[in-house]
Amino acid sequence: MSDFSAEFSRNLRASGVVGAGGAGFPAYVKAQGRAECALVNAAECEPLLKKDQKILEYFPGKVFDGLELMMKAVGAKRGLVGIKKKHEKVILRLEEIAKSRKNISVLEMGDYYPAGDEQCLVYEATGRIVPPGGLPLDVGCVVSNVETLYNAAFAPRPVTETFITVSGAVRKPATFRVPVGVTWREAVELCGGATVKAPAYIDGGPMMGKVMTDFEAPVVKASGGIVVLPKDHPLIVKKAQSRPVFSRIGRSTCDQCSFCTEFCPRYMLGHNVQPHRVMRTMLFSSGPGHKLHSQYGLLCCECSLCTLYACPEGLNPREACVAAKADLRELKTGFKNSSLNTGRAPRVHPVRDFRKVPVSKLVKRLGLEGYNKDAPWTEFSYKPPRVKILMSQHIGVPCVPSVKEGQRVEKGAVVGDVAAEKLGCPAHASISGTVGRVNEKYVEITA
Repeated sequence: MSDFSAEFSRNLRASGVVGAGGAGFPAYVKAQGRAECALVNAAECEPLLKKDQKILEYFPGKVFDGLELMMKAVGAKRGLVGIKKKHEKVILRLEEIAKSRKNISVLEMGDYYPAGDEQCLVYEATGRIVPPGGLPLDVGCVVSNVETLYNAAFAPRPVTETFITVSGAVRKPATFRVPVGVTWREAVELCGGATVKAPAYIDGGPMMGKVMTDFEAPVVKASGGIVVLPKDHPLIVKKAQSRPVFSRIGRSTCDQCSFCTEFCPRYMLGHNVQPHRVMRTMLFSSGPGHKLHSQYGLLCCECSLCTLYACPEGLNPREACVAAKADLRELKTGFKNSSLNTGRAPRVHPVRDFRKVPVSKLVKRLGLEGYNKDAPWTEFSYKPPRVKILMSQHIGVPCVPSVKEGQRVEKGAVVGDVAAEKLGCPAHASISGTVGRVNEKYVEITA
């Protein structure tokens, strides 16, 4: 590792930069690798979310600064910004900036889902297939989200704010910045409030996000936004199904058409993930405590395309795969030690290009056409009365609180940290104030 890479990695960790695309993977780990190509994942194919596009529209220079730093750290000879070609005005601005930067260019992509899957992006950009169970670094690539690189440009300045989109059943959909730790209720109120009497929301996007009804939950560094919908909207009802419910329905209804597999983006890349075979295992199971030990779900990327688009019966192949992965973890079985790991190189499916799902069709299938509106960039001078900083906002080990009740803290101060040898990043105060309740889950700060 070069001196610059080591310093940049330390700065990323100190500032608490994590993957802002939803996963929350600590960015400093990627900066310690070696890659030939650094990719910016600006595809943002989750319907109704706009934050990446607004960051690139209003703060493109900082994203490029972060990309150049990442390129230097990993030794990348070129950088690529992968963005859907429908964003014509943004692309013109990016190409203009790229001319003044060395070895950086823009990759225009089709408007399909999930173009933002990092392994799909790597293949579109380089023609290389990430090996099953592997990472982009295995084929000489490092992939970072737009907001992640924006934050990296300011390191070691602490990450105390996050960009979010609030859309759906709200009066004024918008994309904006808020202090980490504000509640989703506050964010929705900034957008004029919900337009339905019994709202629920999806945290993270209609496809991969999680259904929530607690609007008092805090915003975290990896938050992308929320889609507010009526509690009885078919998408909310579908995504909220419990394992006993989708298991019972799946056992009685699945006819093994295999559409879930044939539309799977990882299967199309040659990976041996076959949701229909996981569903087949469910067909021969009975009882609420039955375990799913089908290894054909191990490589599922959880994009939900099978469940929310491909299945003609409206079943839950994605949830079956997630359940199978959880059950196999209990047996300490992952892909690398599974019987499916033959070591053979994957081959792209010959009809892959013809099975890409247009986002416009996806929006219609999800019943979101009436909510598919712009969420314009908006500057709110909002000062929350209190924030709740979660100790687990990233993949890895949760932070341990480093402050005490009654203590005075300034914005940017470390309120929770992880041991140097553990995977994780510190958490920082997003406002100045007095520390209230402190426990293993969060630190509360009152202005």
